[in-house]
Amino acid sequence: MRLINLDHSPYATRVRVQIYKKRLPVDIVSPDMALRTPEFLSAYPLGKIPLLELDDNQVLAESIAIMEYIEDVFPAHPLRPLTPLESAHSRIMSCVTDTHLAPVLLPYFKSMMLPDFTFDKVAQYELVRATLVKIDRWLDSAITLESRDLWLGDIVLAVSYWWVDVVVAQTEKNELTHDLPALNRWWQWVNSDAAVQQGISEMANAFKAFQQQSR
Repeated sequence: MRLINLDHSPYATRVRVQIYKKRLPVDIVSPDMALRTPEFLSAYPLGKIPLLELDDNQVLAESIAIMEYIEDVFPAHPLRPLTPLESAHSRIMSCVTDTHLAPVLLPYFKSMMLPDFTFDKVAQYELVRATLVKIDRWLDSAITLESRDLWLGDIVLAVSYWWVDVVVAQTEKNELTHDLPALNRWWQWVNSDAAVQQGISEMANAFKAFQQQSR
């Protein structure tokens, strides 16, 4: 089994963190062909990273589907909560990340990738701030950190949340989360996990290398 991966991708990073946390025998490799080419699209129709190549050469796309498949195939050291309510909360974390947080961060990513791309940074900053306030409010009402293990949803949210400090807080030279105690408590808790630290460190180093190449 192989994970076709790019270290700077938050979507690939969330799968790597899962692999590290469960200590799985999954090879982590770079794509063997250029992305966005006819050859890549022919081999991988959705044209996205990460991809999980199975031992029978079938390929799975989409990070959430890959993570759920890994949990099904490797049930030891589960990252799915055992109770239905906690399992639902974990899924909410993943949904909030991909439907609320990721979209408001997207213009910042585009501006890094596309030199001619512009957007209203003041308005976008307010959208990011409103999204983080919403997440803080939900964490405070629904999530308990004491006496529980890491969930899939924690991994998904943590990897994307790291980018807030990189693409928003440093860009705007402002504190987005100083008055969001539930979010700060959760971030301190999840960021103390060694597997999360490893995945985010790899992503940070890859992003730094990308910035240097782009100068």
